[in-house]
Amino acid sequence: MFQNHATIAQIRLVLLRELRKIYSGNESSSIAKLILEHVGYPSSVYLHDPNRIPETATKVQITEIVTEIHSGRPIQYILGYTYFCDMKILVDESVLIPRPETEEMVLNIGSAGSHTGNRIIDLGTGSGCIALALKKLFPEADVTGVDLSKGALEMSNINGRLNNLDIKWVQRDMLDPELMNLEGPFSLVVSNPPYVLKSEKEMMTKNVLDFEPGSALFVNNSEPLVYFRSIAAFCMNKLESGGLFWVEINERFGKETARLFNKAGFEHVAITKDIHGKERFVNGRK
Repeated sequence: MFQNHATIAQIRLVLLRELRKIYSGNESSSIAKLILEHVGYPSSVYLHDPNRIPETATKVQITEIVTEIHSGRPIQYILGYTYFCDMKILVDESVLIPRPETEEMVLNIGSAGSHTGNRIIDLGTGSGCIALALKKLFPEADVTGVDLSKGALEMSNINGRLNNLDIKWVQRDMLDPELMNLEGPFSLVVSNPPYVLKSEKEMMTKNVLDFEPGSALFVNNSEPLVYFRSIAAFCMNKLESGGLFWVEINERFGKETARLFNKAGFEHVAITKDIHGKERFVNGRK
């Protein structure tokens, strides 16, 4: 793929050409930057020393990464990590890749400036990214991350140690009544549960469908709000008076999700749009 004496600038151009067969221009540039950083060539190097010739092993490594990308495997799984709220988060096929929208939810919680409680729980924690980001935002809080998947909890444990953040990780099914046995009360409940309808699969890309865990993504068409009903019940039982909840939602069911929490007894329930103008989050107070 690369000539023997290819410079880092030439390698970058070839890499961009290959990535543009799959991704848009902006995505290609971002992924190329990530790959070059991964192999030891951050932008500070290839911009200031474009004629540097990398070792053969580096070219082989880049070629192998590009081959995996062409197979459809997401770059985050190939590299084994991503970044979330300025933290390095390890990921593999046992957990979802954290999305920018989820990072928005955490930033919304932080910018609201109204969280003063000291007990936080993240339902469906996956890689642990939300729980860890909230612990970083509120270092004095006791934070718990809950997930059914043993593989996800192993990954979240690793991420906790990697980022030197102390989180309590608990294995529970969000749809099981046993969830109510968790010791409360909590001041903040947050969740990014499965909410994509199975009928929406046809609109999703191959790299998501073939590699990311479906159990963390999809719900039956007949029960689009099944996880939110469980979360609302948990909040009514385990949120302290005045406590807050934030959930990430399917944009198609913003009003229905907000109405569900209203009927459960919550006040000041609001729908918040993401950066793309889609109804993406519901929050409220007990």
